[in-house]
Amino acid sequence: MQEYSIAEYGSLNTEQKEQAMEIFIEGFGHMMTFSKDKDVLKALFKSGFDDSLFLCYVEKEKVLGIMGLGTNRLRPLKFDYDLCVSLFGKRKGAILCKQMNAIFQTPVVKGDRELYIDILATVSHARGKGIATRLLTYAFGLQEYELCYIEVFSKNKTAARLYEKLGFTVYKKEIFSPMCFIGSGYPILMRKELN
Repeated sequence: MQEYSIAEYGSLNTEQKEQAMEIFIEGFGHMMTFSKDKDVLKALFKSGFDDSLFLCYVEKEKVLGIMGLGTNRLRPLKFDYDLCVSLFGKRKGAILCKQMNAIFQTPVVKGDRELYIDILATVSHARGKGIATRLLTYAFGLQEYELCYIEVFSKNKTAARLYEKLGFTVYKKEIFSPMCFIGSGYPILMRKELN
Protein backbone atom coordinates (compact mmCIF):
# COMPACT_ATOMS: atom_id res chain seq x y z
CA MET A 1 0.00 0.00 0.00
CA GLN A 2 1.26 3.46 -0.94
CA GLU A 3 2.11 6.10 1.65
CA TYR A 4 -0.36 8.96 1.49
CA SER A 5 -1.60 11.91 3.49
CA ILE A 6 -4.75 13.98 3.67
CA ALA A 7 -3.77 17.65 3.59
CA GLU A 8 -5.67 20.92 3.74
CA TYR A 9 -5.64 22.80 0.44
CA GLY A 10 -4.01 25.80 2.14
CA SER A 11 -0.96 23.72 3.11
CA LEU A 12 -0.22 22.58 -0.46
CA ASN A 13 2.53 24.03 -2.63
CA THR A 14 1.69 25.87 -5.86
CA GLU A 15 2.06 22.80 -8.09
CA GLN A 16 -0.14 20.69 -5.81
CA LYS A 17 -2.81 23.40 -5.73
CA GLU A 18 -2.77 23.34 -9.53
CA GLN A 19 -3.21 19.55 -9.46
CA ALA A 20 -6.17 19.91 -7.07
CA MET A 21 -7.72 22.49 -9.39
CA GLU A 22 -7.28 20.16 -12.39
CA ILE A 23 -9.10 17.39 -10.52
CA PHE A 24 -11.92 19.78 -9.64
CA ILE A 25 -12.31 21.02 -13.23
CA GLU A 26 -12.12 17.45 -14.58
CA GLY A 27 -14.81 16.29 -12.18
CA PHE A 28 -17.14 19.28 -12.14
CA GLY A 29 -16.29 21.49 -15.13
CA HIS A 30 -19.07 19.98 -17.23
CA MET A 31 -21.61 21.42 -14.77
CA MET A 32 -20.35 24.97 -15.26
CA THR A 33 -22.62 25.96 -18.11
CA PHE A 34 -21.56 29.63 -17.89
CA SER A 35 -18.08 28.90 -19.34
CA LYS A 36 -16.20 26.05 -20.97
CA ASP A 37 -12.90 27.94 -20.91
CA LYS A 38 -10.69 25.89 -18.60
CA ASP A 39 -8.42 28.83 -17.73
CA VAL A 40 -11.38 31.02 -16.80
CA LEU A 41 -12.84 28.26 -14.62
CA LYS A 42 -9.47 27.74 -12.92
CA ALA A 43 -9.13 31.44 -12.14
CA LEU A 44 -12.67 31.57 -10.79
CA PHE A 45 -12.45 28.52 -8.56
CA LYS A 46 -8.84 28.94 -7.42
CA SER A 47 -9.77 32.06 -5.48
CA GLY A 48 -12.93 30.41 -4.16
CA PHE A 49 -11.45 27.32 -2.49
CA ASP A 50 -11.49 27.47 1.29
CA ASP A 51 -7.98 26.63 2.55
CA SER A 52 -9.17 24.40 5.41
CA LEU A 53 -12.48 22.96 4.12
CA PHE A 54 -10.88 21.56 0.96
CA LEU A 55 -8.93 18.42 1.77
CA CYS A 56 -6.59 16.72 -0.66
CA TYR A 57 -5.33 13.17 -0.96
CA VAL A 58 -1.58 13.40 -1.59
CA GLU A 59 0.56 10.43 -2.63
CA LYS A 60 4.23 10.75 -3.67
CA GLU A 61 3.84 14.56 -3.59
CA LYS A 62 0.98 14.40 -6.15
CA VAL A 63 -2.62 15.34 -5.44
CA LEU A 64 -4.84 12.47 -6.61
CA GLY A 65 -8.14 13.36 -4.95
CA ILE A 66 -10.07 16.25 -3.41
CA MET A 67 -12.90 16.57 -0.92
CA GLY A 68 -14.78 19.71 0.09
CA LEU A 69 -16.58 19.72 3.43
CA GLY A 70 -19.64 21.74 4.35
CA THR A 71 -21.20 22.41 7.74
CA ASN A 72 -24.22 24.34 8.96
CA ARG A 73 -22.04 27.47 9.00
CA LEU A 74 -19.42 27.06 6.27
CA ARG A 75 -19.12 25.72 2.75
CA PRO A 76 -15.88 25.10 0.84
CA LEU A 77 -16.52 27.48 -2.11
CA LYS A 78 -17.10 31.23 -2.07
CA PHE A 79 -17.06 33.43 -5.15
CA ASP A 80 -15.40 36.84 -5.22
CA TYR A 81 -17.53 39.59 -6.76
CA ASP A 82 -14.63 41.58 -8.23
CA LEU A 83 -13.10 38.49 -9.82
CA CYS A 84 -16.45 37.42 -11.32
CA VAL A 85 -16.90 40.89 -12.81
CA SER A 86 -13.35 40.97 -14.20
CA LEU A 87 -13.80 37.52 -15.81
CA PHE A 88 -17.36 37.88 -17.14
CA GLY A 89 -18.16 41.59 -17.27
CA LYS A 90 -20.18 43.72 -14.86
CA ARG A 91 -23.67 42.40 -15.51
CA LYS A 92 -22.94 38.71 -16.16
CA GLY A 93 -20.25 38.64 -13.46
CA ALA A 94 -22.56 40.16 -10.83
CA ILE A 95 -25.38 37.75 -11.67
CA LEU A 96 -23.02 34.78 -11.73
CA CYS A 97 -21.45 35.70 -8.38
CA LYS A 98 -24.85 36.11 -6.74
CA GLN A 99 -26.20 32.83 -8.15
CA MET A 100 -23.10 30.77 -7.39
CA ASN A 101 -22.85 32.09 -3.84
CA ALA A 102 -26.56 31.39 -3.35
CA ILE A 103 -25.83 27.77 -4.31
CA PHE A 104 -22.44 27.29 -2.65
CA GLN A 105 -22.83 29.44 0.46
CA THR A 106 -26.29 28.36 1.60
CA PRO A 107 -25.98 25.88 4.49
CA VAL A 108 -27.01 22.37 3.45
CA VAL A 109 -27.13 20.79 6.89
CA LYS A 110 -28.89 22.10 9.98
CA GLY A 111 -27.16 20.78 13.06
CA ASP A 112 -23.74 21.58 14.49
CA ARG A 113 -22.89 17.86 14.46
CA GLU A 114 -23.77 17.33 10.77
CA LEU A 115 -21.25 17.19 7.93
CA TYR A 116 -21.87 17.49 4.20
CA ILE A 117 -19.48 16.14 1.57
CA ASP A 118 -19.82 19.02 -0.87
CA ILE A 119 -17.21 17.91 -3.38
CA LEU A 120 -15.49 14.58 -3.95
CA ALA A 121 -13.35 13.83 -6.99
CA THR A 122 -10.38 11.70 -7.98
CA VAL A 123 -7.97 12.19 -10.86
CA SER A 124 -9.12 9.96 -13.74
CA HIS A 125 -6.04 7.71 -13.91
CA ALA A 126 -6.35 6.84 -10.21
CA ARG A 127 -10.06 6.04 -10.03
CA GLY A 128 -10.98 2.70 -8.51
CA LYS A 129 -7.87 2.65 -6.32
CA GLY A 130 -9.47 3.52 -2.98
CA ILE A 131 -8.75 7.25 -2.92
CA ALA A 132 -12.38 8.34 -2.50
CA THR A 133 -12.79 5.69 0.20
CA ARG A 134 -9.77 7.03 2.10
CA LEU A 135 -11.01 10.61 1.84
CA LEU A 136 -14.47 9.64 3.07
CA THR A 137 -13.02 7.50 5.87
CA TYR A 138 -11.03 10.54 6.97
CA ALA A 139 -14.24 12.59 7.09
CA PHE A 140 -16.02 9.83 9.05
CA GLY A 141 -13.28 10.06 11.67
CA LEU A 142 -13.79 13.77 12.38
CA GLN A 143 -14.88 13.60 16.01
CA GLU A 144 -17.13 16.65 16.03
CA TYR A 145 -19.71 15.11 13.66
CA GLU A 146 -22.44 12.51 14.17
CA LEU A 147 -24.15 12.49 10.76
CA CYS A 148 -22.66 12.75 7.26
CA TYR A 149 -24.51 13.64 4.05
CA ILE A 150 -23.53 13.25 0.41
CA GLU A 151 -25.28 13.71 -2.94
CA VAL A 152 -24.76 11.65 -6.07
CA PHE A 153 -26.32 11.83 -9.52
CA SER A 154 -28.41 8.85 -10.59
CA LYS A 155 -26.23 8.16 -13.64
CA ASN A 156 -23.11 7.89 -11.49
CA LYS A 157 -23.79 4.32 -10.45
CA THR A 158 -20.17 3.59 -9.52
CA ALA A 159 -20.13 6.37 -6.93
CA ALA A 160 -23.59 5.39 -5.61
CA ARG A 161 -22.39 1.80 -5.10
CA LEU A 162 -19.29 3.04 -3.27
CA TYR A 163 -21.34 5.25 -0.95
CA GLU A 164 -23.73 2.41 -0.17
CA LYS A 165 -20.77 0.09 0.51
CA LEU A 166 -19.44 2.68 2.97
CA GLY A 167 -22.76 2.79 4.85
CA PHE A 168 -24.67 5.66 3.24
CA THR A 169 -28.39 5.14 2.73
CA VAL A 170 -30.73 6.99 0.37
CA TYR A 171 -33.18 9.32 2.08
CA LYS A 172 -34.37 11.42 -0.86
CA LYS A 173 -34.41 11.41 -4.67
CA GLU A 174 -34.94 14.71 -6.50
CA ILE A 175 -36.32 13.24 -9.71
CA PHE A 176 -37.62 16.57 -11.03
CA SER A 177 -34.39 18.51 -10.45
CA PRO A 178 -33.19 21.02 -13.07
CA MET A 179 -29.82 19.20 -12.89
CA CYS A 180 -31.36 16.48 -15.07
CA PHE A 181 -30.89 18.80 -18.03
CA ILE A 182 -27.07 18.65 -17.89
CA GLY A 183 -27.16 14.91 -18.55
CA SER A 184 -26.03 13.54 -15.19
CA GLY A 185 -29.38 12.27 -14.04
CA TYR A 186 -31.24 13.36 -10.94
CA PRO A 187 -29.70 14.01 -7.52
CA ILE A 188 -29.87 11.24 -4.92
CA LEU A 189 -29.34 12.40 -1.35
CA MET A 190 -27.69 9.97 1.05
CA ARG A 191 -26.69 10.00 4.71
CA LYS A 192 -24.62 7.98 7.15
CA GLU A 193 -24.56 7.94 10.92
CA LEU A 194 -21.05 8.34 12.27
CA ASN A 195 -19.80 6.55 15.38
